[in-house]
Amino acid sequence: MALVTRTDIFSESEWSELVSDLSLSPRQAQIIKLLLSGHSDKQIARELHIAVATVRTHLSRLFSKFDIEDRSELILYVFSRFRDSCRANGCPHHQ
Repeated sequence: MALVTRTDIFSESEWSELVSDLSLSPRQAQIIKLLLSGHSDKQIARELHIAVATVRTHLSRLFSKFDIEDRSELILYVFSRFRDSCRANGCPHHQ
């Protein structure tokens, strides 16, 4: 399976709104953005110049914060919150 390399899944304004909606710290936002781009824990750690254990601590806290079990659920949760917000605010792509 190929690594996803897109970093522009959301526009800057969409991402800013989503980060605010989810009440993410700047570091949590960085980690989720890299996770959404297909990065592993090790790749995230390297990119952010932190330890793999620190990445896992951040992920664990995010799992607890959103009452989810793993990174797959975290990705689904982020997209679900975006979709819900988009629908509530008249997303141009939602008919």
